[in-house]
Amino acid sequence: MSKIGILGGAFDPPHIGHIALAEQVKKELKLASVLIIPTANPPHKEKSAVPFRQRFEMAALAFGDKEGYAVSDIEHRLGGQSYTINTLRALKEILPPKTEMYFMIGGDQLFTIEKWYRYEAVLKECRVVAVTRGDMSYTDMQEYANEIGRIRVLNCDIPDISSSEIRAKAAAGEDISDMVPEKVLKYIGTEGLYRG
Repeated sequence: MSKIGILGGAFDPPHIGHIALAEQVKKELKLASVLIIPTANPPHKEKSAVPFRQRFEMAALAFGDKEGYAVSDIEHRLGGQSYTINTLRALKEILPPKTEMYFMIGGDQLFTIEKWYRYEAVLKECRVVAVTRGDMSYTDMQEYANEIGRIRVLNCDIPDISSSEIRAKAAAGEDISDMVPEKVLKYIGTEGLYRG
């Protein structure tokens, strides 16, 4: 049975926190591979700062040269609102039979999981892996995960940065070179993204 990790997100832009999360979960759970899925039309967030194509290209630059990683445009191809349950079911149709899916989320997302569209169905389709971030309490996360079930909490050392923080710094002309991969930094400059 193959185990595959799934990391979805706006990737607006992808940063070293995303990479650290994916790499630590991949290693801890001995995943065969990780699928990076930029969201097309997330229902719970405001519109992304840049179009899907550019976010997809940045994700490909951030993860493309890492062994065992692939970037998918499945949510863009599905169209409509990007609900996790729809993405998982579409993946199930194309992945080999008996593939175990591990859906990675940051600790901040764990405490809102019950607000997700059909979250109980999501938990039946995959295993959710919640990763500690910043000063989040592993104990609090574990207690919450135990109440819901089918969620594994990992205590990882993930840099506490966010894409919104990066966008704000870039707009203010501040240095973001320690927050994003070098190829992504160059892309942001070349494409003129996030300028104030």
